[in-house]
Amino acid sequence: MSSDARFDPLLAPTRTAVKKLVDKKVGVLVRSSEFHGSTWLFQSIGVCEPKYAYPTKKGEGKKMTKKNLLLVSLFLVFGVVTMATSALAGTQWVPGSSPNAFGRSEGLAEETGIYTLTNNVPGTVNAGDYFTVTYSRPPLASSVYIVCTGVDWLDYPLTDCAGSVTATQTGNTVTLTFATTMTFINTGDEIAVTVRVNATLVKCGTGVTATGVATNVPSTTPNSISITGTPNQAFPVLTVNCEPTLSLGFGTEHGRQEAHGAFVLSCIGTKNLGEYSKKFTINVDEEFANALTSFSYELVSDPDATNGTTFTLVFTNVPTQVTLGLKSDDGIKPCSTLWTGNPLYCPGGSLAIVEEAGQPVVSGTTYTFTFDVTNEDAGFAESVDLDFYFWSKGPLPPGLPQMMCNIYKGPVDVAKTATAPAEIYIPGFTGVLEGPSAGVPWNLSVVEFTDCLTTLLYPYLVNGGNWDSGLAVSNTTLDPFNVPSALDTPSGPNPLDLQPYYGSGSAVQQTGPCTFYLFANGTQPWYAWYTTPAVAPGSTYAFDMGTKLAPGVAGYAIAVCDFQNAHGYAFVTYNLFGENGVAANYVADVLPMPQWYHRTPAGDMLGETAVAPYAIDRYLEKLLLKMTY
Repeated sequence: MSSDARFDPLLAPTRTAVKKLVDKKVGVLVRSSEFHGSTWLFQSIGVCEPKYAYPTKKGEGKKMTKKNLLLVSLFLVFGVVTMATSALAGTQWVPGSSPNAFGRSEGLAEETGIYTLTNNVPGTVNAGDYFTVTYSRPPLASSVYIVCTGVDWLDYPLTDCAGSVTATQTGNTVTLTFATTMTFINTGDEIAVTVRVNATLVKCGTGVTATGVATNVPSTTPNSISITGTPNQAFPVLTVNCEPTLSLGFGTEHGRQEAHGAFVLSCIGTKNLGEYSKKFTINVDEEFANALTSFSYELVSDPDATNGTTFTLVFTNVPTQVTLGLKSDDGIKPCSTLWTGNPLYCPGGSLAIVEEAGQPVVSGTTYTFTFDVTNEDAGFAESVDLDFYFWSKGPLPPGLPQMMCNIYKGPVDVAKTATAPAEIYIPGFTGVLEGPSAGVPWNLSVVEFTDCLTTLLYPYLVNGGNWDSGLAVSNTTLDPFNVPSALDTPSGPNPLDLQPYYGSGSAVQQTGPCTFYLFANGTQPWYAWYTTPAVAPGSTYAFDMGTKLAPGVAGYAIAVCDFQNAHGYAFVTYNLFGENGVAANYVADVLPMPQWYHRTPAGDMLGETAVAPYAIDRYLEKLLLKMTY
């Protein structure tokens, strides 16, 4: 017996089948006042309720009369015919959708939400009749996935539509064809369709729609299938979000978000010293839920998925003398910020990522680190902190560019056409760097290399008439604080031998020139400038203002020396070799590094003095302020 015979007694008119069908109908009617088909017939003649039973003659008790038996027989025949007629009536299907609101603009195989057709009128569907679902963007080849739910499908309780409906795709259209004649005696049976599309071809902020049409082959009256509601109504199934999909910033340190990356002083190399550090923390944050997906999440709605989402951090301008790595013990900290007032607060808390094997990949001055998403909370936008360390052996050369970081999603695939990508990865991505807007990468500066400089202020210089000025600068990076005992001289031993820890604070010897900028008469950007020869450690360079810098003018000078621990001296004279000659001198002010202590407001409110303010660690500074109040 075919599967359809279970539902249509006219296709299998055996006495047993009719009895089962009537028993099923009556059994339902005893418990319910409504039913499909011939319910009214059962109720009208009183089979279901004793109070409507026909009267019997005295003494006959429950014995059925010939008259009653004839009525029941007629009822059974008429009821079966009525039910069969109802079963042959056309079905009506209600269209709808549950759109995917989290399409990723770089996705080459983004899954749409489901387009649904739900039966709300029982009846029989002829074999060969079909629905067409037309998408506003062409689905990828072989990406159609259908699910049939409800008790009337042939393979119930399975949902794979096997033997009931077949799906084929041509261009933008998916055709859903009934493989056999089927009778639906219930409502709520549903067909759900999902496809994958190339989201890079969809304008961000817009999406993809699906439109269903019913076709009867040949046309029947009433139609075997029909779609209710507005004809050719387009339902949204996918919204493609504009960038950013992932934001890139600095992570948390001591419970707060860092404002910047690490600073390195080139002449001392990578050390944790004051404001200088050899570590930084990067925060990767989903801009919307499901921006990052795990493999298990993708498989739930698409058994053809091959992977979850990965993301790759790209570090550029990494000096060849520097090695960069992820902190080995707790370098990955998903959703580590639990304070709701923090912009990095993560309500989901289930995001989990792992570093892929063989990381990092190094190519010249570029490092890449790729991470797999193994779990996520699909209902929340989550974040993860990543701790990185870097190190070098000894000082670094001057003039190094900033180390930058960018991010892209993967795995990276290459689209061949709109409907046929390489399909190595499902889902796959373009590998284009993400950023605050399309085509604009984040370019996050994670390490800034600062050359070893000293800035000196010579507040008054003059040349002309009987006036003249002499200038001197000393390179004091040669000091006695780290002289070993073996180098003691006849003039006496190193006086600091008994305090060897002084050596850890000794200057690193550096060599470089100084450039003097003279400012006078409001001329911008400066009046004149002069660069000295290289000044070696332990030496002094002196020159005359009128000869090297500028004659016949009065003003002030700022000198920038390409080494630390520079100190200056000036000698101003009037009629030095004549009668009533005058001479004066002063020590140049050492200006704080404007990188750390802004000149406006002066020295970060600490003032500009001859002694640079000590760079207090910001966390300690915060603790000190708490102790004050």
